[in-house]
Amino acid sequence: MAKKKAEPKEEDLESDNKDLLDDEEIESHYPDLSDDSKSKEESVTIDVVDVVEEDKEEEEEEGFEIEPEPEPTYKFLTLAMKKGFRDDDYTLSIEGQSHGFLNIFVQHLLETEGVNSAAYKITKIDPPEVFIRLEDGYEIKKILYNAIESLRAEVGEVEKVFKKLM
Repeated sequence: MAKKKAEPKEEDLESDNKDLLDDEEIESHYPDLSDDSKSKEESVTIDVVDVVEEDKEEEEEEGFEIEPEPEPTYKFLTLAMKKGFRDDDYTLSIEGQSHGFLNIFVQHLLETEGVNSAAYKITKIDPPEVFIRLEDGYEIKKILYNAIESLRAEVGEVEKVFKKLM
């Protein structure tokens, strides 16, 4: 058989109805908006100004300073060159380069006198490779120097155009 829970007696509830907080003063966290206090506009203005001044003080205390951007550092390419199948074939490994650089470099190689063909490939396993086939009688060092100088000249022209735009 189930038992009923004991309910409090009505006499006990009536004795608890006294307001326990009558004897204490309670501080309000909200501004006094009664007619006796300052107008609403003044209190809001003062609060906003105080908040702004506090924010400025906090920023000064933390000491944040805007640092100038560092000077650009130039990256030298890590190259490794191997002879290819024929005497005029070369494979140039260039570490850390993407399609953007390799595509432009191969275009400049193809425009260089003495280059029969040039192409590149990028795999996830090996560093990017540029394949170069020269015409008879040309040296790879001179070809690479001429291609790099033409690339350097083009970058210089583009840099001048951007400086004019700024």
